[in-house]
Amino acid sequence: MQRSPLEKASVFSQLFFSWTRPILRKGYRQRLELSDIYHISSSDSADNLSEKLEREWDRELASKKNPKLINALRRCFFWRFMFYGIILYLGEVTKAVQPLLLGRIIASYDPDNKVERAIAIYLGIGLCLLFIVRMLLLHPAIFGLHRIGMQMRIAMFSLIYKKTLKLSSRVLDKISIGQLVSLLSNNLNKFDEGLALAHFVWIAPLQVTLLMGLLWELLQACAFCGLAFLIVLALFQAGLGKMMMKYRDQRAGKINERLVITSEMIENIQSVKAYCWEEAMEKIIENLRQTELKLTRKAAYVRYFNSSAFFFSGFFVVFLSVFPYALLNGIGLRKIFTTISFCIVLRMAVTRQFPWAVQTWYDSLGAINKIQDFLQKQEYKTLEYNLTTTEVVMENVTAFWEETSLLMMIMGELEPSEGKIKHSGRISFCSQFSWIMPGTIKDNIIFGVSYDEYRYRSVIKACQLEEVAASLVVLWLLPKTLPQDKGNSTKSANNSYAVIVTSTSSYYVFYIYVGVADTLLALGLFRGLPLVHTLIRVSKILHHKMLQSVLQAPMSTLNTLKAGGILNRFSKDIAVLDDLLPLTIFDFIQLLLIVIGAVVVVSVLQPYIFLATVPVIAAFILLRAYFLCTSQQLKQLESEGRSPIFTHLVTSLKGLWTLRAFGRQPYFETLFHKALNLHTANWFLYLSTLRWFQMRIEMIFVLFFIAVTFISILTTGEGEGSAGIILTLAMNIMGTLQWAVNSSIDVDSLMRSVSRVFKFIDMPAEDGKPNKSLKPSKDGQLSKVMIIENHHVKKDDIWPSGGRMTVKDLTAKYIDGGNAILENISFSISPGQRVRFKHCLLC
Repeated sequence: MQRSPLEKASVFSQLFFSWTRPILRKGYRQRLELSDIYHISSSDSADNLSEKLEREWDRELASKKNPKLINALRRCFFWRFMFYGIILYLGEVTKAVQPLLLGRIIASYDPDNKVERAIAIYLGIGLCLLFIVRMLLLHPAIFGLHRIGMQMRIAMFSLIYKKTLKLSSRVLDKISIGQLVSLLSNNLNKFDEGLALAHFVWIAPLQVTLLMGLLWELLQACAFCGLAFLIVLALFQAGLGKMMMKYRDQRAGKINERLVITSEMIENIQSVKAYCWEEAMEKIIENLRQTELKLTRKAAYVRYFNSSAFFFSGFFVVFLSVFPYALLNGIGLRKIFTTISFCIVLRMAVTRQFPWAVQTWYDSLGAINKIQDFLQKQEYKTLEYNLTTTEVVMENVTAFWEETSLLMMIMGELEPSEGKIKHSGRISFCSQFSWIMPGTIKDNIIFGVSYDEYRYRSVIKACQLEEVAASLVVLWLLPKTLPQDKGNSTKSANNSYAVIVTSTSSYYVFYIYVGVADTLLALGLFRGLPLVHTLIRVSKILHHKMLQSVLQAPMSTLNTLKAGGILNRFSKDIAVLDDLLPLTIFDFIQLLLIVIGAVVVVSVLQPYIFLATVPVIAAFILLRAYFLCTSQQLKQLESEGRSPIFTHLVTSLKGLWTLRAFGRQPYFETLFHKALNLHTANWFLYLSTLRWFQMRIEMIFVLFFIAVTFISILTTGEGEGSAGIILTLAMNIMGTLQWAVNSSIDVDSLMRSVSRVFKFIDMPAEDGKPNKSLKPSKDGQLSKVMIIENHHVKKDDIWPSGGRMTVKDLTAKYIDGGNAILENISFSISPGQRVRFKHCLLC
C-alpha cells in the first residue's frame, strides 16, 4: 500500500476531495492493484476504534445493572456526529431561502415593477451563491457522517469478534456461523451509508416549520391544505412502514434459517458429496428460500408503494395549496412559482427525508440491540492457574462427561457442577478435528509467538515437511508451464471488471433489462410493479442456479474457494438482489423521466437553454465514464477485502479450542484487525472518490443553473410565466438530476453483486452430474425432502444381495494439474468386511 495523499492535503484539497485525483487518474489508465490503495489514517484503524469502544463498553458494564451499547457509542462518536449534523442543517436551510429569491426574480419581469428589474442581476447572483454555499456545506457533511458510520461499524465488528473468542462452549453450541455472518453483514452494514440520513429526524421538522412560516406569508391559511395532504400521506407511509417491518422481521428469521443450513452445507461439503446428499440439501434450502421470497415480495411491494407516494404527490400538494387561495383572493404568477418551489422542498422533507430518517433509526437501534444482546452472552471462565503445580489437579469435581468433555473441562471450555480444577497454565493440546489457520506453513508452526529458528527447523524435520516444501515448489512452477484453459469463463470473470462477464449471463441481463423496459410501457401508478416482480424472480433464479453450481462443483474447484467468500455470496449479494436492486432501479427510472421531461419543457420555452443543456449532458456522460473506470475496480477490491473478514471469523470458530488452549486470542485479534484495515482502506477510498464525483457533478449543475438564470434575466420580453417555468424547472433539475446520478452509480455498484453471483453459476460441474432443476415442496415440509426413493430395490433381478467395492489403479489429485495424493492404488472390499482408514495430518 501507498501513503495517503490525504495526510498532506491542504484544506482546499480536502474540501473539494482533490486529493483523490491520482487514484482516479491511475484507475482510468490501468488496472488497480492492492498495492495502489492508500494506507488508512490512525483514526480509522481497527485497533484504535476497537480500544476506544471497548473501554466505553467496559465502563458501561461496570457502572450499570442494565448496560446500553448505545451509551458507549454516544460517548465515542456523539459530538462529531452532531457537528456534521449542524453543517448538514445549514446546507438544507439554503433550500428554503432559494424560492424567495426566485420569486423576486420572476417579479422583475413585471413591466410595472421597475425596482425589482433594476436589481434582477444581483438577485440572480445571490441565488447562484446559495447553490454554491449549499454545495460546500452538504458534501463535507455527508462524507463526514459516512465516515463516522464506517468507524462505528469497524468498532462493533471488532467488539463482536473479541466477544466470539470469549463465548462459552454452551453458548457457541446455540449459535451458528451463518447467524454470526448475518449479524456482521446484514446488520452492521446499515451504519455505513444510513447514518447520513439519521439527522433528518430533527432537520425535517425544523425545515417544515420554516417552510410553513414562509408559505403562510404567501397563502395564509390555505398553505395548510397542502401540508394536511402531506401529513395524511406521511401517516399512510407510516402504516406501510409498519407493515413492511412486520414482513422484514418475519423474513429475517427465514434468512437466518437458510444461512444456518447453507453454512453447514459449505463447511461439510465433502460429507455432503460423499453421502450424495446434494439433492436433499438443495430441496431443504430451496424450501426455505421459497418461504423467504414470499415475504420478500410482500415487503418489496409495500416499499414500492411507499416510494411511489413521493413521485405522484407533487401535483396534489401544489394544487391543494394554490387552488383554494386562488378561488378566494386570486393569485399572481410570482406567488404560484414561489409556492411550487416551496412545495418541492416541503414534499422532499415530509415524504422522503423524514420517513428515511425514521427507518434509519429503527434499523440502527434494532441492530445495536441485537449486538448488545450478543455482547452480554455468557463467557467461558479461565481456569485457576498455579505455577507451583506440575500436574492437573482435580478436587472434589462432580460432572457428567465423556472423554471429550473431560478434556474440555481441563481447558476451561466446560465448568464442573462442583469442585475445582488446577494446573500450571501450560497445556499442550491437539484437537481431534484437523484445523489449519489461513496463511503459510511457517505461520501455522509459529502460531503467533516469536520466531525460534531451532524450534521451527525441528518441527519441519519431525513432520517431514522438507518433501512437502519440494512438492509445493513443483506445484508453483507447474502452472507456469501448462497451457492455460481459455474456455474457463470463471477465470476470465476474475480478471474483468465488466458488470456481466460469464457465458450464461446474457440471458439474465436481457431478462433484467426487459423487465426495466416493460415498466416504461405500462401506464399509471402500477407501471413499476412489473419491474419489482421481475427482479425478485431473477433473484430467485440466480440463487437457485448458484446453489446448484456449488453443490455440483468438483472438490478441486471448491478447495480453491474460501468458505467465507461462498457464504458472502449467499448472504450479502443475495440480500442486494432481493432488497436494494429492484427499488433502486425503479427510483432511477422515475428520476430519469422527470429530468428528461423538465429539460424538454425548458428547452422548448427557451431554445438558448437547450444549447447550454448539450454540453452539460456531454460533460455528465464523460465524467461518469471516467469515474466508473476507477469506482468499479475499487468496489471489486472492496468486495475481495470483505471475504477475508468472514473467512477469518469462520477459521477462528473452527479452531477456537486450539487457540484458547495456547492463549493465542490476541494474535488472532491482530489478524482480524489487519483484515478489517484492508477492507477499510478500499471502502474509504471508494467513499472519497464517490464524493469527488458527486461534487463535480453538482459543480456542473451549478454552472448550468447560472447559465439558465442569466439567460432568463438578460432575455427581455419573455414574461413572468416563461421565466417562472424555466427557473422553477431548472431548480428541480438541479436536485433531481443529482439524485438520478447517485441512483445510476448505486445501480452500477449493486450490479457488482450480480456479477459475483454469475461467477459461481458458471463454475464447472462434476462429471456425470445432471443439471436438473428441483422444485421445492408446495407444503413447505422439510421432513419429506430427505426421503430419496431407491428405484433399483424394486427390481429383484438386478439388485445385488451384498455390497462389494473394487478399486483398480486409482490415482487422485486435490486440484487439476497438481501432484497425485494417491497413485495406482488397487484394493477390494468384500461384503460385510470392516475397513478402517488411518488419517495422517501434516501441520
